[in-house]
Amino acid sequence: MERLEVDQESEETRMRSVYAKRQGVFRYSWFNHAHVFRVQELERDILAVLRAAHFEHLQDKRILEIGCGQGQWLNQLVKWGARPENVVGIDVLENRVSQARQLCPQGVQVHCGNATRLPFNNASFDLVVQFTVFSSILDIAVKEMVAREMLRVLKDGGLILWYDFFLNNPSNPDVRGIRKHEITHLFSGCHIDFHRVSLAPPLCRVIAPYSWLGCYALERLRMFNAFYLGLIRKKY
Repeated sequence: MERLEVDQESEETRMRSVYAKRQGVFRYSWFNHAHVFRVQELERDILAVLRAAHFEHLQDKRILEIGCGQGQWLNQLVKWGARPENVVGIDVLENRVSQARQLCPQGVQVHCGNATRLPFNNASFDLVVQFTVFSSILDIAVKEMVAREMLRVLKDGGLILWYDFFLNNPSNPDVRGIRKHEITHLFSGCHIDFHRVSLAPPLCRVIAPYSWLGCYALERLRMFNAFYLGLIRKKY
């Protein structure tokens, strides 16, 4: 137990440092063609996945985002119909939490904390979402703890919305792609339904400034996509 606590603290410190380095990076700017293309395509894909799962009526759902950052997807969830008072986010970085609180509609709750110890009751959310959180965690024990917490706070009949990349980035040792076999291990006993989405970022960054149609065509082929998007359900 003592070693696990030390590893967990070390992993949290590493992640704080990694995320701090990403602040202000142009590749995440709304004035970057590739970023705008990826987010808008992803928004369409997410809505299609939720619609197929008959999960369109978000106004009736209590929703938690793990690693909410500055609140981009919290705001999107409200835009899609979720009531602000039913939307909750948690992030480990205090400055991102502060920004999210300023940018999100009144009523949205944003907590500063570690997803290995979620400050919420069992079975308290209809939808739990994560965007590229697990690929940023390198310690398998920490990943397992986060996965258990996500399942713990999920209601029976609820969904986990997953979006993360499955390919390693040789130029970025701070992240690691997470493939289906590892996801299956983390959410053992759950039903997992994933699709390959989002054109590989290096390719998108080259093509998007010149042709969104070219990016769209390549993304629809799926063979150049680098992310999994899908749903995880508890089995009864």
